[in-house]
Order: sequence, then C-alpha cells, then structure tokens
Amino acid sequence: MNLSELAQHLDLAISTVSRVLSGNAKKYRISETTAQRILAAAEEHNVIPDPLGASLRKGSLGMIGLLVPDITNPFFSHLARSIELELRDANIAVQLCDSSEEVETEARLFQKLLARRLDGLIIAPVGSDTRGLSDLIENSKMPIVVIDRVIPGLQIPSVSLDNAHAGKLAAEHLIKAGHRKIGCLRGSYESQSDQERLRGVQEAMAEAGLKGDDLSVAGKGSSRTASLDGARELLDRKDRPTAIVTLSGQGILAVLERATALGLAIPEQLSVIAFDEQPWSPFMNPPLTTISQPVAEMAGEAVKFLKAALAEKSDAPLKAAEKVLQASICERLSVGKPVISATK
Repeated sequence: MNLSELAQHLDLAISTVSRVLSGNAKKYRISETTAQRILAAAEEHNVIPDPLGASLRKGSLGMIGLLVPDITNPFFSHLARSIELELRDANIAVQLCDSSEEVETEARLFQKLLARRLDGLIIAPVGSDTRGLSDLIENSKMPIVVIDRVIPGLQIPSVSLDNAHAGKLAAEHLIKAGHRKIGCLRGSYESQSDQERLRGVQEAMAEAGLKGDDLSVAGKGSSRTASLDGARELLDRKDRPTAIVTLSGQGILAVLERATALGLAIPEQLSVIAFDEQPWSPFMNPPLTTISQPVAEMAGEAVKFLKAALAEKSDAPLKAAEKVLQASICERLSVGKPVISATK
C-alpha cells in the first residue's frame, strides 16, 4: 500500500496523511486522534514515509532520466536495473534512454530529457567526443551525475571504475600463468574506459619485461560484426596470442565463436579473460575467468550523489565529487598455461 492508497483507505486527504507521516501534525494542527489513527494504519499496512520526499524541491515529478550508451550491452542493462531498484526505494521512477553509442543521438536525447523538466539525470556518456555533452551539462541547472565513463574537467558528481587497474589485473593473471603473447579485443575503442583498460594491460606487460610486439590489439566496435572482425584479426594469424583479454562484455562471444571455428581448445590452446562477469560465465565450458565490475555499488553511489543533489535547492551550485571503485577477478578454468604453441 502506498501513501495515496492509505489516504483513500482512511477516507482522508493525502496531504493530511503526508503531513502526519512526515512529523508535521502539530504544525498543521491535525488532531492527536487523527494523527494516531494514521500512524497506526501506516504501521499495520507497512507504509513508510519517503525520507527524501520532504527535501525534494518544489514541483518535483518523482522521476529522473537515465541515459546509457547501449542497453543491449549486459553491463549497461545490469547497471540500469540496479539504479532503478535503488531509486524505487525512494519512490522515484526512471525514464531510460539509449544513445546507441552515438554522440549526436546522445546530445539529442539529453536535450529532450532536459525539456521534460525531470528531477535529475544519471548519464553514462558515449565517451568518444565529450565536448558537446560537456557544454550541455555545464549550461544545465538539472542535478546530473555521470557514471562509468567520466568526462574530464567536468565539475559534477561522478562514479567510475579504476579501468587501468582492471586491465592490469587481467594481464597480471595471464602473465602469472606463463603467457607472453597476449591479445586485446577492444569494444568501444574511442571510450575512456576502453583506453584505460588497454593502458593497464600495457603497464602490466611492461613491468613484466615484455616487449611492445608481445601485445596484439584489434577491434573497432562492440557490434557482433566488429567484434568478429577483431577476433579474426587476432586469431587468424600464425603468431596468434596464447591468451586474449576482451575489453568489453560483448567481445567474449566473438572470441569464443572464432576459436570454435578454428578448432582451438580453451584453455589448452587459447586462454581467455572477459569483461564483465555475466550470470552465465560460471556455466560455460570451461567456466570463464572474468573481470567483475561492482555494478550494484556503482549504482548505489550514483543514486547517493543524486539524492544529495535533489536535496539541495534548485538554484544551488552542484558540488563536484568523485567515487572510483575497484574491479575484482573471478578466477575460473578458461585460463591455463600456454602448453601448446600458438600456431595454426
């Protein structure tokens, strides 16, 4: 039962019920008898007043916008679901938009969300060219939180992953297993997160004394076609890597498809590590080693920032804050020693 239903059940105005549950019965001269009746019914029907509601600026719609680059990407669908669940507890609905990894579409959807005068916005930028989006955000008075792909120099709250550390974590695991020829399959190669993950792999290899040509890099997009093209470039060569890290969640399927077509056994002939952890990762044959992002924690931190912004006056300057989280590695059987030479 929600607030409106409770008011209807008690045959009282919703404003009266709201004032009692928010602790303002005396201020509005609501009788003790009525107040106690409302409190007892609220307890019986488990109606909990929204602690954020009283602090939201006047005219609140109880809805925020969420703009993500690609809802078909399992990472972003998981992130969107986690944000929606976090905001549901505060009685805030979510309007979801998908920018299709396109800068122009992102700008157009952003402007449409602004025009709808929502209470706030959480955005995961496309990340390839943030200049236009940065200008739009700076000229907006709407509370905005950036998540996943941070826009450099923009003074608004942001939540992101330490992507360089995540890439380094994957490469170190492969190097520890004995691999010296490593491949990286990129996804959204123009995005900051992809670039940082690649940098982390490069750092780990340099620290291990490996040469630049020990690393093979391919991939120019996260679509199935682009991922398959990248997987072919890495695997259809005589000196192919003994191990591959996919820098996006969707690339792993292309690597597995191409490895199967070439008759490569995993991990005997090819070791693989995938971004991100998926519900099916432990049930693959063999189970996949993955780099897992703390998606629920990222969502929680973004919502925390947004709630703080919503509690401010609408004309108050938004405080810049940054939360950087760490990935973890789920070690399974898709990584082994490079016991067989990587030749066709």
